[in-house]
Amino acid sequence: MQVNRMRPLLAAEQGGGIWSYSKRVTSGCMCCWTEVEEMERLPLDLVRGYTSLFVHRCDTYAVQQRDGSYWRMVEPLTMQGLCAHLAGHWTLGTYLLDQDSQCSFAVFDADRVDGLTQLVTLAEELRREGIPSLLEASRRGGHLWLHLVEATPAWKVRAWLLPYASVLGVELYPKQDALAPGGSGSLIRLPLGLHQQSRGWYPFLARAVGGEWVSVGETVRECCAWAVAHVERVVVPDAVACPFSIEVAASVPAHMASHWSADGGRGSIRAWCQAQDMVEVIGRYVVLDGRGVGSCPFKEHHHRGDRRPSFQVFGGTDPHWYCYTWRRAGDLFDFLCLYYQLTPQESWERLRNGTFL
Repeated sequence: MQVNRMRPLLAAEQGGGIWSYSKRVTSGCMCCWTEVEEMERLPLDLVRGYTSLFVHRCDTYAVQQRDGSYWRMVEPLTMQGLCAHLAGHWTLGTYLLDQDSQCSFAVFDADRVDGLTQLVTLAEELRREGIPSLLEASRRGGHLWLHLVEATPAWKVRAWLLPYASVLGVELYPKQDALAPGGSGSLIRLPLGLHQQSRGWYPFLARAVGGEWVSVGETVRECCAWAVAHVERVVVPDAVACPFSIEVAASVPAHMASHWSADGGRGSIRAWCQAQDMVEVIGRYVVLDGRGVGSCPFKEHHHRGDRRPSFQVFGGTDPHWYCYTWRRAGDLFDFLCLYYQLTPQESWERLRNGTFL
């Protein structure tokens, strides 16, 4: 996979700082800055502060393409690369989990028209519970970041935060309790970079004295400096229980009782799948049209991005999904295993304990 590395290097260090675009509102939308007015110098210590907040894994990263998909780069993420991201020369995504399946932040993602409102509600609820967060606008909806005092096992972070995500119907990153063998886990777009589809960048938002949520700045530098100065970190509660210690004989949730078989084998999984509305469930993870067609969520099998939606979900008497590019099909259980990068045993335990859907 070839990526032009000359352009990002245009933002290399110059005189103790790096250049970043200063952009201001032109479209009338408070959450998307699009017009480039001048170049602005960002001090290296500010870039380092940004890195400490938003980059946990430095041995690999991803580059966003014009269609919004990502190409994974298996090489170290350099300061020049981050400078280029903040300068708008390219857009990077960062992987949340390291090789020990730990993360130093978690992100709630609401990718809907009312997503920002959902995240504001969540941010205020977390604040009432004494949990600080950082709200970032996005192309559709937004991201709500929670920064941790120290790197923490992903299973523990997810066990703590998944109930919040489930109540509001938003996604939680990381999506995996642990990395699968050879896997990279989920990624999130690094903030304050140019979104390759909207061609704009999105600021952080904060609650003003009057209660309304407003942008913390009009430039990348202002937003970056505000985040470095104001972000608070939180400790994951010790009371969170390890999901791997759950007894196999744990009670089965009532909504699954009629589909449980004593051996817990594929027969009971098939019965569970038949009892679900496959189009509705997968529709929570993938935006589907009236025919059940959408963009394939398994991007690693689309080397040039899924430019034309190739993923389709079929209901009826034979519910299944199929990717025309990957040429892979499966049932709802297969989809969940692949989406969360879990083994069938781990996925079945989640279903039995009511923590999947």
